[in-house]
Amino acid sequence: MAANADYAPTKDMVNAVVQSSEKLEGAARLIAMLEDKADNERITPSELAAVRCIVEACARELDEILDFT
Repeated sequence: MAANADYAPTKDMVNAVVQSSEKLEGAARLIAMLEDKADNERITPSELAAVRCIVEACARELDEILDFT
């Protein structure tokens, strides 16, 4: 796909990648906060689930948009 000189990603593809990148950056910040919290407190399953949901949503959105190419 990227090896083709005439290939240009669609606007939807670019938007999906940008949005997923932003969401993953947010998930990384949440993980960093949880790492700090883990020094003194217990991390709850719901906190971990929040990060998992973000990552799963990104993967799902990217799969959907990339399956159409």
